[in-house]
Amino acid sequence: MYQLKFSNTVVIAIAKEPKAIAYLSPLKTKIVKMQGSQKIQVGVSDLRQAFHTHFQSAEQIKHISAYLLLFYAVECRLKSIFIKRNQLRTTAQIPDPTLLSESGHNLDRWVKELKISASTISQTPNFHLAKGGSTLNIEKAHQVWRYGIKIKPEDEKVLVEWLNSISQWIKENINR
Repeated sequence: MYQLKFSNTVVIAIAKEPKAIAYLSPLKTKIVKMQGSQKIQVGVSDLRQAFHTHFQSAEQIKHISAYLLLFYAVECRLKSIFIKRNQLRTTAQIPDPTLLSESGHNLDRWVKELKISASTISQTPNFHLAKGGSTLNIEKAHQVWRYGIKIKPEDEKVLVEWLNSISQWIKENINR
């Protein structure tokens, strides 16, 4: 018999069948890893301040680091708007843990969660690396910029324009 219990995540499973045990064992490992990798919890004012700090810095420089700061600025402000709209106090209260896990940097997902119209900010762009040509989604942009990997210039231009359109939407809707 195999038991999997976590009181704070409300996962309770009891298995006797080998297939079920084989499924639950790696799941338990993943849950324990998630619990051990605590995210830093921040509130609306922290995220709002991060947006302004990163955005102002991004405006002052015009290269790959500016794009990374712009990405993080947009991410922080989208999260703060989500928290405020849902009457939460911190990121710890966000009910869907996948929003803060691997999908945490997926700006397309945050845009959809906030129901920002594609006609307002255009469709979320994919991009290609300058070498190898791999097609990547917006979720990977911060990693590419963080590690200094080159993006095809025309794709990078579209990415930055998309981030700027979200920044503009944020500025126009900042008090809503």
